[in-house]
Amino acid sequence: MAFEYIEITDPLFVQNLGKCEEDDYLMVRAKRYSHVPIKIPNWVPQAHCFSIDFKNHEKELLEAEVYPDDVWVISYPKSGTTWVQEMVWCICNDLNFEAARAKKISARFPFLEIGLQSAALHFSFKDVKDMPRPRFIKSHLPVSMLPKRYWEVKPKTIHIRRNPKSVAVSYFYHSQGIHYRGSMDTFLRSFVREHQFYSPYHAHVIEYHELRDCDNILHVSFEEMKRYLPAVVRKVCQFFGKSYSKAELELLYQHLSFKSMRDNPAVNFENPKGPTKGEPFMRKGEADGWKKELTPEQIHMLDEWTKERVPNPVHRKLFE
Repeated sequence: MAFEYIEITDPLFVQNLGKCEEDDYLMVRAKRYSHVPIKIPNWVPQAHCFSIDFKNHEKELLEAEVYPDDVWVISYPKSGTTWVQEMVWCICNDLNFEAARAKKISARFPFLEIGLQSAALHFSFKDVKDMPRPRFIKSHLPVSMLPKRYWEVKPKTIHIRRNPKSVAVSYFYHSQGIHYRGSMDTFLRSFVREHQFYSPYHAHVIEYHELRDCDNILHVSFEEMKRYLPAVVRKVCQFFGKSYSKAELELLYQHLSFKSMRDNPAVNFENPKGPTKGEPFMRKGEADGWKKELTPEQIHMLDEWTKERVPNPVHRKLFE
């Protein structure tokens, strides 16, 4: 097997088995990683949190085809992924807003490995394989788990990161809207123990920023998009070799505004199982909304977690 599977024995996780509907989680570590062009000396990938369904899709994941004209958006969950997907798709498709509104982003820009999360979604790899080219692909995978062909082909990729406290709050509400039945405090304590899907969070971000000779990857952050979207749009246009008039770009900024995104059913997902007690997929779209959601104790816990996990001051700037 290309991966090592590790049972989660953390007392908090075991205590909450069944209560929060996370009883099928385990940690997965890549055992073959010498092909990853990373600059970190003596790097060994950490184990990442997935469901037991991961075991059923090893071959599909590792052998997934990757083409030079693919366009990828990669992130840790709840980092602004959908916002970036919509920006990238529009920029690469001549600002065709009518087509963007007519078809859900999950069809235009499918989630490669969603089949790793649930047996009911096993078709995701086939969906991506059967897409007409150029393909637009979303992923939350860490560098150690990308398909082998990704590193040979190096398709153009946007990687987005977000402040960990914002990620934590957004991830809680997102999980609550799908399956999670615990409190925010329980979720946060699980989150800092790296027992939420795709964790560890810091390792994901740092490893993408420590790749060698990967000019196919453009890094952006949620905070810079909120602060001044036009600058990020210009950078992304240049990355894809696209040029638009000022008037055309104004229409893009309007299309990408939070109100427009929130009111657009093509990007603002609904739970296919029906209404839940959770928040909507797009809640507030704020860069510092965590300040209103977290207690001083929770903020301190998350800050100390980052200090512990990220001792390098250069890396720590990625999480400000």
